[in-house]
Amino acid sequence: MPHSKQEVLDHINGVLIELFEIDKEKLVPEARLYDDLDIDSIDTIDLLIELKKFVGKDIDADAFIDARTIDEVAEIIHKM
Repeated sequence: MPHSKQEVLDHINGVLIELFEIDKEKLVPEARLYDDLDIDSIDTIDLLIELKKFVGKDIDADAFIDARTIDEVAEIIHKM
């Protein structure tokens, strides 16, 4: 059964808190991964690995090239 977009957002936020120790207050949908949260390309790969476990299928990293915000990442995952 597919996850709702809110479930995906909640999971992404949980991963960002757990793996990258980002303050919960910073985790708003419009937060920019690189600029606001200091998530670099290596961190992005770790995030994608966790999201793959969550959705149970392979995730094409190229799909995320243009994703800049938490909301954009959640939208891409939700549409899979």
